[in-house]
Amino acid sequence: MRKEDEKSLIKIEYENGTSMSVLSKKYRVNVNTIKTWSAKEKWVKKNRNITTKRGKTKKKKQPNKIVVDEKEVKIQRDILSGKSKEEIMRENEISNATYYRKSKNARQIRLARTEEYLDKIVDEVYPDLKTLLRNIEISKRNIIINVLKEVKETKNIKKINEIKKAYDNLKAMGNDLMRTGKLLTSYEVLEIDEQLSNEELQEMKLEAGKEEANNTNEIIENMIGKIKERKNGS
Repeated sequence: MRKEDEKSLIKIEYENGTSMSVLSKKYRVNVNTIKTWSAKEKWVKKNRNITTKRGKTKKKKQPNKIVVDEKEVKIQRDILSGKSKEEIMRENEISNATYYRKSKNARQIRLARTEEYLDKIVDEVYPDLKTLLRNIEISKRNIIINVLKEVKETKNIKKINEIKKAYDNLKAMGNDLMRTGKLLTSYEVLEIDEQLSNEELQEMKLEAGKEEANNTNEIIENMIGKIKERKNGS
């Protein structure tokens, strides 16, 4: 397993609550090295320590814990080195569900590594991405003007279709560039806006339903109270 992959595993576990001292023993990395990584890259712990109490591991459980940790590290290394799922399950005597649970961190590392490489490639190959997208939009606008002019003057269907084809090619190129730069196309923006509106509407309906239920309960309680008063009065 590469050092960068090991560091990524340590980061994920640290941010999910594992203490530096436990990670140091588990991965056999100096605790000061982990502290340096954490400070330099600004790791943020999302949960409190889940494997230690006041910075110490319970002595009674330490031997078993080390054995379990070594097995887990081996599984992670096997996944990252490209071993097949069947091989890993057989060698480590784990179930299908356990394999997918253990491979979660490895998948996160691969995703992070892929995104990191893609970002570098985009920055190197398309430093002028904004200018390229702007020029494509200008070209699309000019094509639309030409189509309108052609329709008005000659009504040449063949020529109009050729212009439309050029427009579609430009549009596809633009969308491809947007996705390469991890941007949303106009259609995707509208789609997300609609999804957010629907989610907001659902929340409003739920809130209205809760309010209605509360009002109904209040009415029932008042009715019960009045019935009790009548009984007591009689």
